[in-house]
Amino acid sequence: MIVNRPYYCLARVSLEALSAHGIHSGQGDATHDVLLVRDANGLPALPGSSLAGVLRHAYRERHGSEAAAHLFGHLGANAHPSWLHVAWALVHDSFNQPVEGLQVNAGADPLLAFLQDSKPLVRQRVSLEHTGAARDKGKFDVTLIPAGVRYTSFIGYWCDGSEASCQLWQRLIDMLGGQALHIGHGTRSGNGLFRVSELDRARWDLRTPEGRKAYVGRPRSRRDRHDLQAVAARPEDTLQVTLKLQSESAWRIGGGERSLKPHDKEPDLLPQHELRVCWDKGTDTATARLGHQHHLLPGSAVKGALRHRVAYHYRCLTGEYAGSDPFQRTDDCPAVISLFGQANETDAQAGVLFFHDLFLQSDSIVLMHNRIDRFTGGVINGALFSEEVLWQTPLTLKINLPDPRSLAHVDAAARQALQRALEDLGNGWLPLGAGGSRGLGVFSNPDGLGPQWSDAGTWINHEPATEARA
Repeated sequence: MIVNRPYYCLARVSLEALSAHGIHSGQGDATHDVLLVRDANGLPALPGSSLAGVLRHAYRERHGSEAAAHLFGHLGANAHPSWLHVAWALVHDSFNQPVEGLQVNAGADPLLAFLQDSKPLVRQRVSLEHTGAARDKGKFDVTLIPAGVRYTSFIGYWCDGSEASCQLWQRLIDMLGGQALHIGHGTRSGNGLFRVSELDRARWDLRTPEGRKAYVGRPRSRRDRHDLQAVAARPEDTLQVTLKLQSESAWRIGGGERSLKPHDKEPDLLPQHELRVCWDKGTDTATARLGHQHHLLPGSAVKGALRHRVAYHYRCLTGEYAGSDPFQRTDDCPAVISLFGQANETDAQAGVLFFHDLFLQSDSIVLMHNRIDRFTGGVINGALFSEEVLWQTPLTLKINLPDPRSLAHVDAAARQALQRALEDLGNGWLPLGAGGSRGLGVFSNPDGLGPQWSDAGTWINHEPATEARA
């Protein structure tokens, strides 16, 4: 017990991944660029340091740097350690139980056997230039864990009993109960979106015999929740824009390995697909199964298209037309930097737009292609190939932003450029995916309402306080 902090607070936090995710080790192998952090059982895990960093950043965005420093600790003058203890979040097995301790026969569980694979999911990524062609050295792959996987962690806090100290802890509990978390690689490109599926808490006063006895008998296993009280979830209150879309005909995001429907001959080009973990609710507990493969619209595909279109509209709005330099890089556009972030050798800045991966149920058709010899007008020998494409798919695009108070650095022209880019997407002027030059990937907004902002357009249409006229 810490003498001047005699109260101990404990939270048991269970997280469910809403998208593919991964904490990367920084190491690769002979075939892939990055590999996942794993525990002693070879299973994926969320390190406590990663969770603490995510929580600190989210807490600072909502309650300010001073409050975050009091709760998470700080260096410099009057330095003190963190009063929070964040444990590693361990993965759940097929019976929805956290896997603790060394497991001799983890491979007997079908879910754990799949997760022990060094590369459960591999996404191929490519960065495109403003010309639409691949950027030099912009091809890479990412190893991920599928959506639906669950983890559980403990968070402990030493409290001095004062109103200020109790408020710091209560704000953290409120944040966990009402906000999605973005953890790991590619959180702004659709990866690493989590929701808190279960949240339980308790508090013990170690000045009393009863409190000391309850503290000694507190839950030590992530499977145990005795003496813990469940916390009801609250609706998420972050800023969000949604846009209903439907493809006018065919479209495809490439990268699929096999077709999800039977064919006499497998098509040569296939749409991207992924599996996810699904949970069947039983009488006593939930059980996991590796769900069917689903077609996928990755958030990175939408982000890349909007990124270039935002740069175009921003330059139109600010009168920065083509001049002596024919290669005005998208990376140098101020609107792109403030909205999507940047990373280079001298400076780095995180973006403010969080895109969502979308799992889709869609019909598909197969298109046959041929190449014609431009001189003879005949068919080129060996150039017949087939392409499976998705057909007239309905979907709802979602983009999240942090608290509007932290978005004051995004000027009015950048916000207007974002709005116009979203409208272009809904009007069918901005194709998504492969084959845009041959008619694929055209989407339109079927209800005609355009982008819908959760704050009724207050942020996107009004100047921030730093720019408001006197």
